[in-house]
Amino acid sequence: MPVLMMRVTQLWRQLMDAELAHHGLSQAKWRTLAILAMRPEGMIQSELADELGVEGPSLVAMLDRLSKDEWVERILSETDRRCKIIRLTPRAWPLIEEIRISSQKIFQRTIAKVDVAPLSVIESFFIDLRERLYNDLPDKKRHHRSERRAVCGLPTSHDWSD
Repeated sequence: MPVLMMRVTQLWRQLMDAELAHHGLSQAKWRTLAILAMRPEGMIQSELADELGVEGPSLVAMLDRLSKDEWVERILSETDRRCKIIRLTPRAWPLIEEIRISSQKIFQRTIAKVDVAPLSVIESFFIDLRERLYNDLPDKKRHHRSERRAVCGLPTSHDWSD
């Protein structure tokens, strides 16, 4: 099952790449923008790296490119100058809408047509699975986002992993 989940994720990304090719967005770029769109107030750089599953140096290079293209901005936290908060620029939001529309098209062609269980049951399964997997990580691998976000002056509601 883990290999199957990994393959489904790969196929989803390939379909999104095809949908967004006319924008010249790499997978790394559209994934970064899509994750940032889920947190309009911004994300701590380390939090974003965790969500993308990349190391800090790889993310810095990606953020440099996105910043150069004026899709994201880096802001120093007012409460802790060590925190770099990354958020989308106003210029990025129309593109986010196109990413959302592309994702919705793929969803309608694929996931919405799966008829083994109500989608709400499948979604609940994945939410529960995500939480169980996260909680099974060694403590040093689990990042306590609520605490980090609070230190950096960001809201801590609707955290994904803790």
